[in-house]
Amino acid sequence: MSKSAADVVVFACNWDGLSCVEAAAQRGLLYPASVRVVRVSCLSRVHSGLVLKAFELGANGVMLVGCEPGKCHFETDAECIAQEYEKAQGILGLLGLGEKRLVLAHMPRGDGSGFVSRLTSFIEEIEQLRPATRAGA
Repeated sequence: MSKSAADVVVFACNWDGLSCVEAAAQRGLLYPASVRVVRVSCLSRVHSGLVLKAFELGANGVMLVGCEPGKCHFETDAECIAQEYEKAQGILGLLGLGEKRLVLAHMPRGDGSGFVSRLTSFIEEIEQLRPATRAGA
């Protein structure tokens, strides 16, 4: 992965999260080509180790995009997702990367413009931070 401030990995749940990404594409809404979208069955499948691996491979930010609370297709407890998110943020803080490099966004199904707006805002926040360094570098 090249190192630019906009290098962001988006983990999108297969349902509402991915529908936002697809709606943005269908409407021709643009975001930087350096953004990598990874489809996951549910955000509950994204653990802190996976988030940290994205940073190790060169990401400057990670965005988790999932269903609105109470609308998960797997009826996953939102508390479980929030706990893993907070755990990953804590580890990022301990490593000196900064907790702001990880965000959790619960998006309504098909909200392409909301997704692009939130992603653009996140990228702007990341660009204000010092660049992340690869773990072990």
